[in-house]
Amino acid sequence: MAADLLLLGGIALCALSVVLAVVQLARTQAPRAAILTFMAGILVLVIGASVDPDPFHPDDVASAFHRVTGIGSAG
Repeated sequence: MAADLLLLGGIALCALSVVLAVVQLARTQAPRAAILTFMAGILVLVIGASVDPDPFHPDDVASAFHRVTGIGSAG
């Protein structure tokens, strides 16, 4: 469960960094917050990979979301 939370948290931080980059570049600012958020997302993904001995696969994102939220699970 911890690896699922770290996987989803890292993906969310990386996605947030894209939004921050667009906003900061539109305001003609250096995207420092976006870079820091992206680096934090990568760090969380690395920590999540070290918690779970199995490597992450693209299919793991959907199954981790289902396990964490319970949405779409049969039971």
